[in-house]
Amino acid sequence: MARKHKPAKARLLRRKLTEAPPSELEAIKDILSPADVLCEKARLSPKAFHMIVAAALATLCVLLYGWTLNFPMVFDDHLYLKNNPLVRDAASFGYAVDFQNFVSWPARHGMEPDLATNFILRPVAYATFYANYVFDGFNPPGWRLVNIGVHAANAWLVYALLILLLSKAAGSKLPRSSVFFIGLTGSMLFAVHPMAIESVTYIVQRFTSLGAFFFLVTLVLHFAASAVGARHWRWCLRAGSVLALILGMQTKECAFTAPMIALLLDCVLLRAPWRSALRRSLPLLLCLPIIPALVMLVAWAQNGGVWSWNAAVHITNSKDVPVGYWHYVFSQIPIVLEYLRLLVWPTGLNLDPDPPLHRSFFAVPVLLGLGVITALLAGTWVLRRRFQNDPRLAALQVFTLWFFATVVVSSGMVPLPDLMAEHRAYLPSIGIFAALACLMDLARTCRWCPKLARCAVPAGALAACAALSVATWQRNEVWSSSISLWEDTLAKSPNKCRIWNNLAVAYAEGNRTEKAVSCFEKAVALEPRYITAHMNLISTLNAMARYQDALNACLRLLNDVPLTRQSVDVQCQMGIALIGSGQIDKGKEFLKEVVSVAPRHRQSHVILGAVYQQQGRPQKALFHWEQAAQIAPSEPQLAQIIESTQNQMSLAVEK
Repeated sequence: MARKHKPAKARLLRRKLTEAPPSELEAIKDILSPADVLCEKARLSPKAFHMIVAAALATLCVLLYGWTLNFPMVFDDHLYLKNNPLVRDAASFGYAVDFQNFVSWPARHGMEPDLATNFILRPVAYATFYANYVFDGFNPPGWRLVNIGVHAANAWLVYALLILLLSKAAGSKLPRSSVFFIGLTGSMLFAVHPMAIESVTYIVQRFTSLGAFFFLVTLVLHFAASAVGARHWRWCLRAGSVLALILGMQTKECAFTAPMIALLLDCVLLRAPWRSALRRSLPLLLCLPIIPALVMLVAWAQNGGVWSWNAAVHITNSKDVPVGYWHYVFSQIPIVLEYLRLLVWPTGLNLDPDPPLHRSFFAVPVLLGLGVITALLAGTWVLRRRFQNDPRLAALQVFTLWFFATVVVSSGMVPLPDLMAEHRAYLPSIGIFAALACLMDLARTCRWCPKLARCAVPAGALAACAALSVATWQRNEVWSSSISLWEDTLAKSPNKCRIWNNLAVAYAEGNRTEKAVSCFEKAVALEPRYITAHMNLISTLNAMARYQDALNACLRLLNDVPLTRQSVDVQCQMGIALIGSGQIDKGKEFLKEVVSVAPRHRQSHVILGAVYQQQGRPQKALFHWEQAAQIAPSEPQLAQIIESTQNQMSLAVEK
């Protein structure tokens, strides 16, 4: 068998490194990347080197996030995961069989209507949640491990995409050292930045990180298809790109912009003719109607079979205090700038920020924000036109556009209940980190002080990554308990009633009930129409046996929100407070009214059973307890009470 010879490139590289005189060595280093040098010295293939980078990025993510595995679930983890019956039932994935009934199911059972909407729009993410539940219930480590793995994979995909794009865009114009530096720097900034915490440590926001994963896979496969020679492999990669896009669209709506980003990268960075780029992107562009069609379909089901574009646009808008569409858009302009500020200087990170709502286009923050955004876009365009031969300036422009194009999904297309959330910047941040890496490389290769820049800029990049890693570690500590998380949030948003309520719930769960009552009262004072805080206050006072205070709180709720007079939960708490304060017959009438209107109201059955038992009517007590047991059959304590009562009744009959 003939002996295989080394490729010409490897032989040339070895000769350049070993035979070049010192006077030419610096020039060679500018042409060759550190990856080339290290690969040759360690006898590594480029593929092996890239795998080492992948392992290093994964190790970095594990070091930053691995210690958070046992942190508790918080906030929407309870609403959308732990207390969501749809997550625990595999039959939920058959929602298409009875679509209208599925959409209205949560509202009919007194739950948040958005549970069904969220499930229908993001079934791929919910499939991973269901797999976690089947594998290990709601124990946080398994759920967080998946999130960390997705974030590590995203960091590697950022590296792979940058290397792929810049290698194709550069040709002979950009040194390979620049391709490597930009790819590694951009991916490391993405991996270690504390803005990613809400998409990693916050379990339910796997929506965001997994959506970004499919977004990046779509782009990597799309551009890799152009690099392969075999036609069948090219078609396989393009089919994989379309499949990844569809999965991404069924994970989170941010994937909607992937076809436009692919077209933009092809035309601006790779300088492909518009027609060729459009032809290559056509299979992706044909998928664009998927998300609008789903949103319209859900809005149709929510509207009782009536098609309404306005209902579709406001599908996730707050039903209690809806935000006007243009008010939302105006407010997002300064918020987008705040995302940019946090990506460059991540201080004041906040789980539940409280930005102002701007109702006029001519508000100063809106005009100022619009001016800054226009200046950024115009500046990158001018630089690209001025230095057309440098692909890094084309990359600077296109990745700046990446940020604005991907952030607009949550910051303009559809009004969301919260004006701002850090996890919405997860996918857009890739554009900013890639743009920053391009700027660093421009500084690294400047001609005014080449030797200093070649050392100082990589050192500065490493120092920035180290500082961001420390910030991520420290920020993760805040997430170690619900109390520490909400205390930190309250310090930054003290006028938001939801934060006071959530901190009170954390205090109540930690048996700090007096502090919980104080926080609930503050939440009610900030927003008298906040029914959740009212109900939490009343139930906590009842649990503390402060029945007269609970009764007063009930009366205050009925006065502040008259519609709650029809609420069975309010009537139940009123009945408990009356019974506890000695008005047993009156309280019992309230509870009997509840079970007549809502026969499956478990708490009312349990309390009625206890009242009848106390009054010496065990048969009536047993009836209500058995009803409660049918509603929640997995309650061991209730089963013991029923068994004990049945035994007592049997002994009484025998005597």
